[in-house]
Amino acid sequence: MLFYITFLSPQEVDSIMVIKGKKGYNKGMVKKKLSLFKITLFIVIVFFLATSLTAGLFFYAVISRDSLPDTDPALTTRFYDTNNELLTTLYRENRIEVSLEEIPLELRQAVIAVEDAHFYHHYGINLASVSRAALRNIRRRRIVEGGSTITQQLAKNLFLTHERTFHRKVEELVLTFQLEHNFTKDEILNKYLNTIYFGHGAYGVEAAAQTYFDQPVSQLSLAQSSLLAGLPRGPGYYSPLIEGNQEAARRRQAHVLNRMVEIDFISPEERDNALEEELVFREEWDKSLPAGHFIDYIIERELVGRLNYEREDIYRGGLNIYTTLDPSLQEAGEKALEKGLEAFPQRYLDSQEVEQPQGALVALDPQTGQVKAMVGGSSYKETTLNRAVSRRSPGSAFKPFLYAAALEEGYTAASFIKCEPISIDVPGSENPYEPRDFGGGFHHRELTLREALVQSCNVSAVRTNMELGPDKLVEYAQKMGIKTPLNPVPSLALGTSEVTPLEMAAAYAPLANGGLKVEPVFITKVTDSRQVTLWENSPLRERVMGELTAFILTDILQEVLEPGGTGWRASGLIDFPAAGKTGTSSGYRDAYMVGYTPQLVTSVYIGDDHQKSLENSTGGSLALPLWADFMNDALIGHPPRDFSLPREGIVTLTLCAETGLLQNSRCQGDSFQEIFIQGTEPQETCCQETCPHVKRERPWWPFELPRVPWFQ
Repeated sequence: MLFYITFLSPQEVDSIMVIKGKKGYNKGMVKKKLSLFKITLFIVIVFFLATSLTAGLFFYAVISRDSLPDTDPALTTRFYDTNNELLTTLYRENRIEVSLEEIPLELRQAVIAVEDAHFYHHYGINLASVSRAALRNIRRRRIVEGGSTITQQLAKNLFLTHERTFHRKVEELVLTFQLEHNFTKDEILNKYLNTIYFGHGAYGVEAAAQTYFDQPVSQLSLAQSSLLAGLPRGPGYYSPLIEGNQEAARRRQAHVLNRMVEIDFISPEERDNALEEELVFREEWDKSLPAGHFIDYIIERELVGRLNYEREDIYRGGLNIYTTLDPSLQEAGEKALEKGLEAFPQRYLDSQEVEQPQGALVALDPQTGQVKAMVGGSSYKETTLNRAVSRRSPGSAFKPFLYAAALEEGYTAASFIKCEPISIDVPGSENPYEPRDFGGGFHHRELTLREALVQSCNVSAVRTNMELGPDKLVEYAQKMGIKTPLNPVPSLALGTSEVTPLEMAAAYAPLANGGLKVEPVFITKVTDSRQVTLWENSPLRERVMGELTAFILTDILQEVLEPGGTGWRASGLIDFPAAGKTGTSSGYRDAYMVGYTPQLVTSVYIGDDHQKSLENSTGGSLALPLWADFMNDALIGHPPRDFSLPREGIVTLTLCAETGLLQNSRCQGDSFQEIFIQGTEPQETCCQETCPHVKRERPWWPFELPRVPWFQ
């Protein structure tokens, strides 16, 4: 009866009561009972509908849908140096995935305690929390509280936007059931801890641990873990790295620890100890890109250009890039370049507010080709232009390629080359090409090949180039490591074709390692976020000249750095065996020094970005001291090593300076010693007919015969 009259109007109730003969019934009591019954019935109906909806959603999510939407969370790509130490990171979102086992139990418990205490006891939705949130939302007539579980938050973070609408909430419930159906609780927790935002660009617990404490998440203490666990609720309010937030951060940490005590994750004593622990946060770090020119080169030339990675793969893919960079050598290179440029008296700011002149330095291991340092300018912050891969004229630093070709083609270190005026017709030019030595003069005599290189004679170099043929010089320069197209012209011997400092360092490597070409190596290995190897470098070495040729040329280039050579300043700046060659381009626009030891090849360039003159500064006066400064620092802790004499095939002979032949025992002229590849040494001895300094041979009898007419 009561159920029936519930749906009637008050007038209809009165009529029924009259018909039933109950004129004196208590109307107030009946109305009160009706009101209570209506509320109860409404609650029952709502509960029934909610249960039906939940069951329907569960059926739809778990049974009807085959799979979850695809997710592609952005991960942080990390670059490591040659010691496997972190060099820098790149990211759209700073996120580093770790396994659940790498996350301390205290951190997992802290997050569960403050975010979802019943995480392991529900199927994605905590009805008590949902009911509480629903009442608040009804009172406010808008979504103000979500009551979300960890699984719900994960669904939102992975698949949905952060808008507060009922439609998005329904989608969230569907995806929550699907996550619970497809993954274990531990898997859900692991995904959550790798995606949640902790502030300052850090997504996930590993990035957060490094951002706040500068250490991996696996090493966090309970105190550190509890502080991090409290941050996701409001990083802007609770981050201790923000000035004025320290007290709020400590209160939030205490709240997390108290929740852990309430649900028996830790004891009160452990909580108190954690609260007493002094937390040391990461100091403000330099946000500029370390070894910026090196990293830029890897991204653009290696990962994108050579390995065909998309840039988004690099910034979002969570790659681990293992590089060849030696941080101590990189630092030494940056300091040496800055010091060398500061010493230049005519420095100025150009229209782009970049100091001029600028410079570059590249150092690589000649045995492997691994690039240990690359400095593309005085400051990456000031200018990102990488001059280590910019083409500029190397001047006489190019001559070793010419004489490598000559030695391979039959010349010896003792071969004579004239330094006298020469005129060469150039096709397409009205005026002949007439090279001169530095300063505009000539030696006006024949020089040995060794002398020509040690003294950097331009005329002898051009003559040799023309005798070999300019195409031969192009061939050998490219064989040794120059990749830039070269013009086969007479002046190529003087380094008139522009090349890069990186190419020069690589092309000198065969001289340092015994004749083997090595490709510059910047990356040794690339792995994904789980350390699965995606690509590994397999450096190849190719013989491009004989070991004996490389030894002889290195012996000559060692003399370049001694008194009497164009690199004589090195003799007072270094105390280890080294070889190298300076270079200065026409008009003093570019200064080069490329030098090496058995362990390291270093190329140094200095020049004005706008092709202005360096005011009579040369490779020997400007680039060489900078090179020596760097090499002294780079080789600290490494015992000096000399260039190894090949076991066989090299002979040392004393030659007549007048003829270049083996010196006669009766020759009173000057002599010199020279090394040869066995079989190429001169076989003849100087004599009276070839050398004016050879004394006439005395007769075997003790007296001189009288002169008679018929003997004359």
